[in-house]
Amino acid sequence: MKHLVRSLTFWALLCVVITAFADGWSPATRAPNTDSISKTRHNLTMSYLPAITGGGAIMDNARNNYGEICVYCHTPHGTNTTVDALPLWNRTINTGTYTIYDKPRTLDRPIGQPGPNSLTCLSCHDGTIAIDSIINMPGSGNYSEAQKTSMNPSFLDTWPNAAAVHATMGPSPGTGPANDQSCMYCHSTDPTAAAQSLPFNAFALGTDLRDDHPIGILFPTVFEPGVDFNEPNLIYRTPGGAQMQVFDLNSNGYPDKDEPRLYDTGEGFEVECASCHDPHGVPSGGPGSTFNPSFLRVNNGVVGDHQGTLGIVSNSGSALCLTCHAK
Repeated sequence: MKHLVRSLTFWALLCVVITAFADGWSPATRAPNTDSISKTRHNLTMSYLPAITGGGAIMDNARNNYGEICVYCHTPHGTNTTVDALPLWNRTINTGTYTIYDKPRTLDRPIGQPGPNSLTCLSCHDGTIAIDSIINMPGSGNYSEAQKTSMNPSFLDTWPNAAAVHATMGPSPGTGPANDQSCMYCHSTDPTAAAQSLPFNAFALGTDLRDDHPIGILFPTVFEPGVDFNEPNLIYRTPGGAQMQVFDLNSNGYPDKDEPRLYDTGEGFEVECASCHDPHGVPSGGPGSTFNPSFLRVNNGVVGDHQGTLGIVSNSGSALCLTCHAK
């Protein structure tokens, strides 16, 4: 009965949210996107839902609220060594195969599976792994080696402050196996699912990447007339030895947050998710200013007071695209 009451409460709150967001995200409840990651939607200890839903309580019915911002991605000890991700990666990685981009393209270069600088993003954004699926939970003794490559709900439920409702949620109609804890449980676009009114299309990419910008694609090595791509002007080697090609827009010899880059993980310099996005946010006009929408490194042309973009100023349309593409 306790589980039934908890589940009914969860769905009642969910209905409130569906009503509140029927016309899109409310500017009054969006993350302020100022100062640091703590003020962005990547702070998973927070909820920017209306106060009537109980704030973060609605999410706590579906995940562990560890009360720490960084732990959802990083840990000082017991990192995930199965992926060459920096720094100190703490999330479960999807070891499956992605369907890669296969449509006509201007860049005739090989496309492989997503590299580490995409797999880290996809560990949340492909919708197959729970947002609380980490390897080393806060506190002593909350570590699981097996968690590195396979999400284990029973391990996650050992967290001392676990919401303990994972096992009661079950699958949404038409989605996945029993006890599905993926984002898509609530944010499904399946018309038979319980919460199709809360689509997460822009943020849950799935494992079929054919309708997304190519990642894992090699960037050109020759730049001459007829090659429709700009040449990065900086090769930067990280302290760990990894190499990046950077569009060093301010010519300071360093890959700043607002500068697109290409990653070399052994096959050559490739486009990855982090080429265009910084998960911690990028200020539009210096510290304390509003971050660019969708964590883009370069403002791609959003102007005015559209929801979620207040304070964003763009110097030129398609600025991010034209950093790489010579059109």
